[in-house]
Amino acid sequence: MRNLFQNILIVSVILSLSCAPVVVNAMPEPVPATQTDKQKAAAQKKKEAEKRKKAAEKAKAQKEKQKAAADKKKEADKKKAAAAKENAKKQAERDKAAAERAKAAEERAEAQAKKEADAKAKEEKAIRDYEKYQESLENPKTEVISYFNLGMRVGYAAMMDKLNGQYMGAGTLNQSNALQQLKGGPGAGIDFTYNLEYGHFLFEVGLDARFLNSTSAYGFQATRTSTNYPYTDPATGEISYPKYYYLIDNLSEMRNMLEVGVPVMFGAQFSRYYFLVGAKIHYGIPMGYSQKGQYDIVVNDPALVDPYGMGIYDLNGVTNQKMVFNQPDVSVAAEIGLDLDEWLQKQPDPKAKKAKVNPGQRLPFGRENIHYRVALFAEYGVLNTNATPKAVPVEFSANNVQVEKTNTMLAMNGDTKLNNLFVGAKFTVQFEVPGKKERPVPPPPAYAIYSVVDAETNQPLEKAFVETRGTESGKIAMREKQIGPKGFRQKHALGNFTVDVKAENYYPATQTFEIEKVGTTEYVTIAMRHRPILRVRVTNKETGLAVPATVQILRSDAAEPAYSLATDSTTGATRQMLEEGPQYRIHIAQMGYDSLDMQLANIGDSLNIQLTPVKKGEVFIVKNLHFATNKTRILKTSEEALNDLYMYLARNPKVRIKIIGHTDNIGKDAANQKLSDGRANEVMKDLIERGIAPERIEAEGRGETQPIDTNDTEEGRQNNRRVEIEIL
Repeated sequence: MRNLFQNILIVSVILSLSCAPVVVNAMPEPVPATQTDKQKAAAQKKKEAEKRKKAAEKAKAQKEKQKAAADKKKEADKKKAAAAKENAKKQAERDKAAAERAKAAEERAEAQAKKEADAKAKEEKAIRDYEKYQESLENPKTEVISYFNLGMRVGYAAMMDKLNGQYMGAGTLNQSNALQQLKGGPGAGIDFTYNLEYGHFLFEVGLDARFLNSTSAYGFQATRTSTNYPYTDPATGEISYPKYYYLIDNLSEMRNMLEVGVPVMFGAQFSRYYFLVGAKIHYGIPMGYSQKGQYDIVVNDPALVDPYGMGIYDLNGVTNQKMVFNQPDVSVAAEIGLDLDEWLQKQPDPKAKKAKVNPGQRLPFGRENIHYRVALFAEYGVLNTNATPKAVPVEFSANNVQVEKTNTMLAMNGDTKLNNLFVGAKFTVQFEVPGKKERPVPPPPAYAIYSVVDAETNQPLEKAFVETRGTESGKIAMREKQIGPKGFRQKHALGNFTVDVKAENYYPATQTFEIEKVGTTEYVTIAMRHRPILRVRVTNKETGLAVPATVQILRSDAAEPAYSLATDSTTGATRQMLEEGPQYRIHIAQMGYDSLDMQLANIGDSLNIQLTPVKKGEVFIVKNLHFATNKTRILKTSEEALNDLYMYLARNPKVRIKIIGHTDNIGKDAANQKLSDGRANEVMKDLIERGIAPERIEAEGRGETQPIDTNDTEEGRQNNRRVEIEIL
């Protein structure tokens, strides 16, 4: 009982403590028992003062709030005005920049238009100049060409004398027995002349010098009567005198002549050949003559029955005795020859595609101003140039039977005529005087503007490759160039051309065009037909994920694939342009999936192929997995097969497999079982090394117990030697 009361008391205390605050809060505030009016008024006043104070504080707070709002609004307005000003400034700058860009674009457009107009005007002027030049070639003006010539002559010279008269002295020259032989001699000459060419007409004048050397041989008989030894005939008493006969049969006389004169020649030139005829007026410079020879003396003495000889004697010939000439010496002259320019002048570079010099054509001054000639010439003196005083050929002293002195045969009676002859070859170097010549005007270039468009849309292609060659020659006219949407402008010669075009995803195209006239522009537009593209995407039918697979495309009539495509590991997609014509079928044999064979309807199809993964319990053979003979070592040729198996397991993380090795029946059963175990384990080891979890793979060897083909042939045994994958 005592405990009961204690418990009740404790509960009561707890309840009273917990309820006390509630009671207190529920009770009204005690009102003072009495208050004086004064106290009430003070309290009321205090209350009103507090109220006013609160109102003032509230008004002040309101005013501060309004001021803050006004300040905030003012600041916002200020920022807004600044922002508006900044925006206006930026807008003005943008407008200014836009105006400047527009102005620049307008200036560029004007500059481009001016450039194009200038280029067009330049091309038109080039065409006009070329046409004018071509017209001048068709109707050329005859121009005067001047040359200064340096000529050198060598040849045969002869001084042809004509003996007239008899030896008048102590004896007579017996002309009936006289012998004269003209041998001639060498001649040389040099001339410096001015040559004028007007069309075919030639005129030449200048200075000329020549040296002539000529030898003549003479044979004659002279007689002489001597009064020193008279003979009286006993029978008749007549007095007679001995006669001396001088037999001169090898008298040689060499004459030299140097002449300086003025040639005046006229002629014409046709192609490479030319000729000149005219006269040369020379004045001779005195030079000498020389003689040498022997003579026999035969004496007819009346006191003796027979004549007798006195022996052979040398003539006391003269050397370098002066000769006297009539002045001037006028010769008629002729010259015929040809230009050597086409052989001796430097020809244009054949790689420069310029024609060589045609026969008779000379290269223009500035490239070659030196020309060459070779000719045959003949000069014959029409006037007698001999002015030697009269003299006898041989002279004797009164008391000496030998010849005392000889004279030139030109002195015979003072009436011997002499005409000069000079013939031979001449080489001339011509220095062309530059004149005002019309420069050749090259033909203005012709252009081809290439553009490549889509045959269906007529839109330009982004990229194409164009190559041009001569249609007839096959030579490259424009090497392969890449052409974009704006096309390409190429300089071209005249002729027919074939253009070959290639572009990705388009059939190659060929087109011909012709450029007929210089200065023209040919627009060559090549329309290319779009080539169909086979697009294939391979995915997992269950997961929708991309499958990296090998897609084989075979012609319907062939066993080997025409195309072998690898799909992208991320998208599972691949693409290929196929040759038109054949029918194709698609074959996919991807590890871990059912194989697929289907006929391709259109080479431009887009195929979405879904491969069905192999189900649990299904078994498939790993193709192209090779081992060393009777070894467990995997050969390198198996890399693709192992990688395909790894990729299949990596893309299907929930799949578990069993690797099963098989052999043929060659060898002992135990050895085959061990070999199949080893090979299966080697494949499992390779996959684990590549990153496949070991718990997802099992390996088992079944030896020769489960053949799938006969073991009686090599082909059958090869099929039995296999590795299978079973999905667990």
